[in-house]
Amino acid sequence: MSSLPQLPAFEAARARLAPHLEPTPVTRALSLSEELQRDIFLKWDNKLRTGSFKERGALNFLLSMDKAALSRGVCTASAGNHALGLSFHSQRLGVPCHIVMPSTAPIVKSQSCRAFGAEVLFQPTFSDCVEFAQRLAQEHGYTYVPPFDHEWIVHGQGVAGLELVDQLADFDSVVIPVGGGGYAAGVASAIKAKRPGVFILGVCSEWALNARRDSSGHHGAVAPMTIADGIAVKTIGKVTGPILDRRVDQIVAVNEWSIARAIIKLLEHEHVVVEGAGAAGLAGILSGFLPEQCKKTVVMICGSNIDTNLLSRLIEHDMAEKGRLLRVAISLPDRPGMLHTISGIIAQQGANILQVTHDRSYAKIPGHVEITVLMEVRDRDHGQEVIAALVKSGLPTQEI
Repeated sequence: MSSLPQLPAFEAARARLAPHLEPTPVTRALSLSEELQRDIFLKWDNKLRTGSFKERGALNFLLSMDKAALSRGVCTASAGNHALGLSFHSQRLGVPCHIVMPSTAPIVKSQSCRAFGAEVLFQPTFSDCVEFAQRLAQEHGYTYVPPFDHEWIVHGQGVAGLELVDQLADFDSVVIPVGGGGYAAGVASAIKAKRPGVFILGVCSEWALNARRDSSGHHGAVAPMTIADGIAVKTIGKVTGPILDRRVDQIVAVNEWSIARAIIKLLEHEHVVVEGAGAAGLAGILSGFLPEQCKKTVVMICGSNIDTNLLSRLIEHDMAEKGRLLRVAISLPDRPGMLHTISGIIAQQGANILQVTHDRSYAKIPGHVEITVLMEVRDRDHGQEVIAALVKSGLPTQEI
């Protein structure tokens, strides 16, 4: 792309997509607005069929291809959401589709691609996936559909920006996740074409920044991971990079903890399941990166395809962090009825036992057993009340 994308290209993409995709909704986040002391609006780009904004770019690419190329088929390398969007719309349009995914891609995404009729292949790393997919394209005549670094992808993603301008009469800022840059480049360009004064804050993950600094890829036996796999991109695109430089006012990085808290915030306050990349924009606000003068802000919620096992672990960790999970070690005589005694005391205090572990081998006192109890409590104060009741009953108890 020799120049920055212009409004007619986004309008053409919107006309192309209109028969296939409905605009995604925008709502005001009431409790988040109260907590953050700003008007917070959420653009639900996770509400497309595959749970991600990626459909717009993939579909715009397919609809821009000629019939001969479509008949030969398409392929791509993707960690998940681009693969989902491409495989879904390829199936709808009758286009053969081949997906190459990293072996670490969430299972829910690879299974969904297969359900949409795509052939799914795996490679160790994302860079391996790109190389393999491009080789497939050359050998079999497929068209390689880049996840983000192509003008057709950027134009398709920018349709979300046009939708937003039509949906919300006035807003002074937009917060958007940044991976390879296709989404941010498109949305920012479309919005700036209509409302040049809007402040655009891009949010990437610290994982991505660290990966870009260490391009060697040498991490020892265990490579670092991120819960925001949808924006775990090691390089900004050659097409998207110059657009981000001109159209996104600031790009900041958020850590894994802030992304995890944003996922839980959206679950608690908006009752929606959002993946790490989808929650990155809110993480940027929670981390204090949005300028104070921005008072009416739209957060782009771009994806919902989170692994349920990961979501479960994040919920449990959040409960522990808030003092709603209590784990204690209790030393007591190893004789019948003692576990019944402990459970009775805990029940009287209104706590709920989740897990019990007996350890006879490493008991501190001969003839005793060390029991670890994980329980659900109302809050930290309630947890201390439970411990006090156990100690008062003659049971040495220590929080661990």
